[in-house]
Amino acid sequence: MIKKVAIFDVDKTIINGDSMFMLLFYTIKKKPKAIIGLPRLFIMLVLYALNVIDTKKAKEEMFYVINYLNEKDLEDFFKEKILKHTFFDAKEEIIKRKKEGYTIILVSASPECYIKYFKKYFDVDFVLGTILRKTQEGYTNIIDGENCKGEEKVLRLKKLLQEKNIEIDRENSLCYSDSLSDMPLFNLVENRFLINNNKKLNGFKNLRWK
Repeated sequence: MIKKVAIFDVDKTIINGDSMFMLLFYTIKKKPKAIIGLPRLFIMLVLYALNVIDTKKAKEEMFYVINYLNEKDLEDFFKEKILKHTFFDAKEEIIKRKKEGYTIILVSASPECYIKYFKKYFDVDFVLGTILRKTQEGYTNIIDGENCKGEEKVLRLKKLLQEKNIEIDRENSLCYSDSLSDMPLFNLVENRFLINNNKKLNGFKNLRWK
């Protein structure tokens, strides 16, 4: 089934900021005992800067606070932080494209365990993010599979589309992101929007949502 889709990145595209840092500070404020992990996090980030550990490992360390949160905590975080940092114009753009008959897909490197709530509070069809391992007690900071970034976003998206029997109408579909690191996603469609980015490139439209 051929459909026109609107693909959105999340951090700095739909929301004003990086949800990874929002989650870190939110958890330490709500669960003060989580501060015990900060010294280790600092050491691991230094090792990352020195290329001793890779991006995936560094990201797992950043999300150590997820071990202190249950499902309700994650939804509360979404409502208290993510929703409040959502660009008004981004929300309006999603509403507009949905009314125009687009299938709305969010694809992010942020953990799916909290960005999934966009489906509950926004009119979006699918949400894809980095998968964190889940246990009976809740989510852990261990990434299952690959970090959902760059080419991995395309692999995840293509798998979803195959499962849903959807083929992208390339000419009429859209992609929104703040970063050219999402070029693999941009290459799936003809209509490309750079958000809050000063680069001027042929084939791209620049949008300012701040």
